[in-house]
Amino acid sequence: MLARLGRVGAMNLEDLFSHYGYLALIFGSFADGTPVMLFGGFAAHRGWLVLLPSVILAGAVGNFLAGAAWFFAIRAIGEQILTRRPAWAAEVAKVRTHLDRWEVPVILGVRFVPGLATGGLIAVALSSITPARFLVLNAVAAVLWALAFGVLGYLLGHAVEWLLGEIERYEKPVALLLLALTAVWIAYQQWGRWRRAGHGQPGTLPSGM
Repeated sequence: MLARLGRVGAMNLEDLFSHYGYLALIFGSFADGTPVMLFGGFAAHRGWLVLLPSVILAGAVGNFLAGAAWFFAIRAIGEQILTRRPAWAAEVAKVRTHLDRWEVPVILGVRFVPGLATGGLIAVALSSITPARFLVLNAVAAVLWALAFGVLGYLLGHAVEWLLGEIERYEKPVALLLLALTAVWIAYQQWGRWRRAGHGQPGTLPSGM
């Protein structure tokens, strides 16, 4: 499989990433960022992208835009979103018990907590926080998120190099395999959202939210 991917990867990945890599990171982080940021870190390890500040900034921009879009959409809909999606109410209730006392830690950290990211952002959007304050905290959280997963992807590159030795022989097939897995992951997450929406079940937010 790696050999086949290697033949497909005969294209110049360096040129491809230099032209479209950062733009792909922005859109990917907006859509479903965690695997995208991991790949961005791996690409930086191989020298196709620059980790600091470019990869982190691109991922943070996508994550920030996703959070802001959901915040303003939820605020426009109001509490009735919990009526439309009753299964979200339990998540929101869990976050609301901590939000008043620990507003900043909740906003900065909730996107890292599986199962509470959706309820967390809804609870924040329905709280009394001002849009300006949220945008500032959302920007800080987006940078922290991008930094965490970007660096993790960079370390993944080190791990692959340690395991495979002469990574230059495998970098293209490994990169293409990671791209394929990322695309499958995003498609699966989107399909899951549409399916849950059709059954009135809680969805998940894009961009690692």
